[in-house]
Amino acid sequence: MQSGLPDDVLSDEPIMPEVPIKANKAIPITIGVCLILGSIIVGIFALSNLTTGTLSSEEADALADSLNIQGANLSGSEVTDYFASLQNDGYFTTLGIIESLAAIVLLAGGGLMIMGRRIGVWVGAGGAGLMLVDAVVGMTILAGVESPDPLLSLSMKFVSAFFIGCGLFCLALPFIPLLVASGRAALE
Repeated sequence: MQSGLPDDVLSDEPIMPEVPIKANKAIPITIGVCLILGSIIVGIFALSNLTTGTLSSEEADALADSLNIQGANLSGSEVTDYFASLQNDGYFTTLGIIESLAAIVLLAGGGLMIMGRRIGVWVGAGGAGLMLVDAVVGMTILAGVESPDPLLSLSMKFVSAFFIGCGLFCLALPFIPLLVASGRAALE
């Protein structure tokens, strides 16, 4: 029996029409802006670490008083000695250099994402990786310096833990456009 219809109409397999994927440039632009904002925050931390000198007695006393309220038993001179030990071990300088590099790389990754370049994903992830390295190096140096009170050491380790969280967030952030078809289409 001849029906006069094409063979594919009479087949048992349904045919799905191809739907073109429209590029949504807002996805990589939003991620790029977030990476740039992150680079500004990391840059501020880098500047803070690079310009950290010795604590004045008023600052050390204020820090000791705030920790003593929480149950520590510190004096201002112990806090000053602890920060001097960190300075001598290169804590602030090392972290400042790593954070400066991370800020530059995150800024470049954000700019590339805004321009719609796929390489921005990998550059942004590299900046996040530097933030994770920063946290690990910070924890390592902190472990090598004896603290006069565990609460003081714990408060410094919370800063490194904060950088681990930021690093993991910034590591996942650039990959979001690759997970969405319209975001992938927006990246060259």
